[in-house]
Amino acid sequence: MTRSLRRALAVRFAATMAVGLITFAAALSWGTSRVLREQLDQAIASGAFLATERLVHPAPEGLLEPLVAADAPRYAREVNRYVVLRAADGRVAGALPQAAATLPLDSVAFRAARAGQRVWVSQRWHGDAVRVMYLPVLEGGVTGERVIQAAALLGPVQSVQRDLLFALAAIVLVGTAATFLGAWALAGSAVRPVTEIITQATRIAPSDPAPRIHAHAETEEYRGLVAVLNGMLARLAGAFQTQRRLTADVSHELRTPLTALRGEIEVALRAERSPRQYQLVLGSALEEIERLSTMSEDLLLISRAESGVLQPDRQPTDLDRLLESALHRLRRRCEDKGLVVERALGMAGVVVDVDATLVTRVLDHLLDNAVRFSPHGGRVRVVTGVLDGRARVAVEDSGPGLSPEDLAHVFEPFYRADAARTREEGAGLGLALARAVTDLHGGRIQGANATSGGARFELEFPLH
Repeated sequence: MTRSLRRALAVRFAATMAVGLITFAAALSWGTSRVLREQLDQAIASGAFLATERLVHPAPEGLLEPLVAADAPRYAREVNRYVVLRAADGRVAGALPQAAATLPLDSVAFRAARAGQRVWVSQRWHGDAVRVMYLPVLEGGVTGERVIQAAALLGPVQSVQRDLLFALAAIVLVGTAATFLGAWALAGSAVRPVTEIITQATRIAPSDPAPRIHAHAETEEYRGLVAVLNGMLARLAGAFQTQRRLTADVSHELRTPLTALRGEIEVALRAERSPRQYQLVLGSALEEIERLSTMSEDLLLISRAESGVLQPDRQPTDLDRLLESALHRLRRRCEDKGLVVERALGMAGVVVDVDATLVTRVLDHLLDNAVRFSPHGGRVRVVTGVLDGRARVAVEDSGPGLSPEDLAHVFEPFYRADAARTREEGAGLGLALARAVTDLHGGRIQGANATSGGARFELEFPLH
């Protein structure tokens, strides 16, 4: 199931912000509650100290009630201090205001206060939660004869806490919603260039000779993506062009021998021929068939090698011996053209793990090319050696050499440096086959022009 990147980014940003805000709100709420409770305790203690003198040593005219004591809700809202003086037996000896006399007594805390401790407890009074402090009274150097019980309603503090929680919840909700909207807009602006690139790539037609994507190519964050896509498109365009050229070349190469074969047979069938003439026609037809078979085998081998289907039968092989055998097979042609063959074979005793049959086809083709393109009385030079752990074979001729344009395409199937060459000179698959075989063995082949003129092809195979 596909997901929207924009929605996923917005939700994740909003969720992250929500977690952060909730954590902050929880910490703030906890800290605020603690501060409020500490301030309330401090206020209760202050109120107790202020009221102790009035309760322990009342004025002759009696205790003065606070002016708002008669209005209980107002007193709870504006003063919220209730102090009771208790005797040693727990009875109320005085209260400020008088309504505080009904405060419940916590006997455990009362006994602890009589023992000289200040004790804090939470109690219920008339259905309300109260915070209560029990404080021993020091009289005549004696502690604990009487105890001050000071209290304050927790309702105002709890009300502040509820208001704070509502405010924090609102902040979390608003902050999360605002973050989601902002992240949605930001993700949209971040994803929009990708959408534009996709739209532009979709509009590229197969017939476009040089497809390019220009959307946001100047943006630093997308420059690499656009460059990669353009590089891929360029490679695809090159592959399509090569495929079209290969198809055209294959059609041409197949049409030529088929046309010749058909013409020869048609001519032979127009009239009665002697057995000798029929033999000649059949011999010529067999040559064309051989040419078609060779072309098909070469194409199949190249295709299987490039696709990784072909697995070479590697055996320890002496490349110098393969070269000697290949040169021996070309000895008659070299003599007919008066060619001088120079050998500099420097791999005596060195063996390479290669498929001897495939490598022999490569060497035969390189030497055949050197003999074919060298002029009468020219020179063919073969050099072998080991360098940097690799076996090297170089074949040079004294022909016209290759132009820079030819060097860039010489290993492509059916490519010929001279388009006017006749069909007897081959289909143009030899060097493509050589590259496929060397790549299959983990080696490489490269072409160049020799310093003395002519073409030079070098083969490299790893020793191990």
